[in-house]
Amino acid sequence: MEQATFRELIARNVDAKDAEDAIRQVGRRFLDAGFVKDTYIDAVVKREAVYPTGLQLAEIAVAMPHTDPQHVNKPGVCIAQLAHPVTFAHMGEPEVKVEAEMLFMMAIQNPDEQVELLQKVLSVFQQPEVVAAFRAADSEEKLFEAAQKYIG
Repeated sequence: MEQATFRELIARNVDAKDAEDAIRQVGRRFLDAGFVKDTYIDAVVKREAVYPTGLQLAEIAVAMPHTDPQHVNKPGVCIAQLAHPVTFAHMGEPEVKVEAEMLFMMAIQNPDEQVELLQKVLSVFQQPEVVAAFRAADSEEKLFEAAQKYIG
């Protein structure tokens, strides 16, 4: 993947009432920026219900919602800082719930890149200083700088 993060795909203080609301609000960023087709948001919501993407990492809980490539025009990652934690089911253990603080919503065209991106986010978010940098970002600009530095 050439570039994963884009300025127009950075969102702060997303005030979501639940996981679906968070996905729909963040998905709008992708849609408005032309990264995805109008089928993308509903497809992500449906997929999340069957294959949840919440992850409890050492310092932070995140969610990485995504869907199949046919809904994507151009690859990217939408990074959203939630106004308050939102409950997502845990990836691989749906009965376990996590309180996600951030969403890394993926628009992926190549399945290999999806795995690569997932591994990259998991590895950087194992580092307390990375989590601290994302939590401390108090503007979309600072969030984008952290995204560029740690994710690319």
